[in-house]
Amino acid sequence: MMNAVIADTDYKQPIYSIEFNIYGTGAVIKLNDIPVHVNEATGQTSAEKPVPESIVDGKNILAIKTFPLEEDGGKYQPGAYAEAVLSIREKDAPLNQNKPLLQIKVNPTESEEKIFYGTIRETGDSEPKLLSHSEKSLVAGRAVNISSPFPRWAWQDGQKIEKTKDEFISLVKKYKEVWEALKSENMTRIKSFYDPAAKEFAKAYHYDDISQGHKIMNTGGMIEESDWVLGDINKFLKKRKYTIKVYANGKMAEVVDTQDYKSPIMYLNPKTRLISFQKFGFYKNQKGEWVMIR
Repeated sequence: MMNAVIADTDYKQPIYSIEFNIYGTGAVIKLNDIPVHVNEATGQTSAEKPVPESIVDGKNILAIKTFPLEEDGGKYQPGAYAEAVLSIREKDAPLNQNKPLLQIKVNPTESEEKIFYGTIRETGDSEPKLLSHSEKSLVAGRAVNISSPFPRWAWQDGQKIEKTKDEFISLVKKYKEVWEALKSENMTRIKSFYDPAAKEFAKAYHYDDISQGHKIMNTGGMIEESDWVLGDINKFLKKRKYTIKVYANGKMAEVVDTQDYKSPIMYLNPKTRLISFQKFGFYKNQKGEWVMIR
């Protein structure tokens, strides 16, 4: 039976984050099957991302998937590894006050006996599990039980989403509604889509005001950038092939390009020819309605 990890009473406003360190491999870091970071750059990558909005009450699973990169010749670099640490700290405290709750490190080029070399056994409630392993991919995970300080998130009680044509068509329709709102540049209309997510983000970061949630999400932020223009979603839907991507154990979904997994909603900068893809996440409530939650 798992032992609950209860936040110390010293944490009046706890913030959970994931620190990751990746070398010589592509990698996807997930918390509760929700992507935290996708690494497609050769060499070494180290960063930290707050993830309180993805913490659930009870078992939380930190997972790593590795894969060799094409720019490395389709092979892992010697000594390749990926490490992730789930930590807790007081809000506004420096990173050096992070307290590790769960850590996992994988070494995809090693034999299975040494794959988890460098994993700190004292963290977490279970041993790391190797879910799959081949020359082209490795998937591993580890769990920790957390007594969450947050309310139950709305997406947790959503309907199970299936990767079907009907679900894809209905979600594309919702994307077009969001795009129309962004095109209108009417902030009241735009916020009507972002409100459910902004409400949860505000709670996750210990704010009472939903406006703080909108600030964290940068709701409508691109509208104020005069060098950027909203791309035509209808043109991109015709030009590229899209699909529905389901995650969060079947509780969230998004529409992505089948080639590079990008959103069909994007802003274009004619001067620099840069593209800013607008990533969204939706859940389906018990009425069968798509609700933006990321």
